[in-house]
Amino acid sequence: MTCRVCLWEEVRKGSILRVVSLEREKLKSLLAGITFEMKAEGACVDLMFPSRAEKEKAKEILGDRVYSERESLEEVVGRLLKDKGYILSVAESCTGGLLGAKVVNVPGSSAYFMGGVIVYSNELKQKLLGVKEETLRKFGAVSPQTCHEMLEGLKDRFGTDAGIAITGIAGPGGSTNKPEGLTYIGVYLKDKTEVSEYVFGFGRNLNRLASCQIALDTLRRMLW
Repeated sequence: MTCRVCLWEEVRKGSILRVVSLEREKLKSLLAGITFEMKAEGACVDLMFPSRAEKEKAKEILGDRVYSERESLEEVVGRLLKDKGYILSVAESCTGGLLGAKVVNVPGSSAYFMGGVIVYSNELKQKLLGVKEETLRKFGAVSPQTCHEMLEGLKDRFGTDAGIAITGIAGPGGSTNKPEGLTYIGVYLKDKTEVSEYVFGFGRNLNRLASCQIALDTLRRMLW
């Protein structure tokens, strides 16, 4: 068994793979027989290997699950947007501006990020994005229908090439039908749109972080 200090020394030399995954046990199963350690924060997982040979074996197995060996997720997404000449906008509810903050952590993000809206209340979802009162009344703020209308509002009002909308119950709280951590993440790129449901179990602020990470990784996959 390779010591933790040695693994981190190898990480410094470049023997690391970065993935976004909520299925930690599946990762371990996929990489059975390969020596590695795992460091996770929210949905982002760093896999650390004792040698570059082990890393390369894992990289072949994981394929496009790997978003980087060194860059942060927001750096990768930013580079892809910039390379394609695309502009991004965001609509955030439960994440409260965290997604936009992560995007602008990257120097030069003004080249591909227009900005966004924090629509924490139903009132602002309606006023700023055009979410229908009927949709909110019938399905609730945390629903695929509301997330889809948030995305449509971004398209109509901002006109950007790409958009991300997030609405969820970060916690604490929730109900039987809508548990804590339930989140809907919508992403569009040109004419392609995806709205997906997740239930995170990390606690309030890590749930918010995981929402941003999953959203950015969804956009990364669409850009690839």
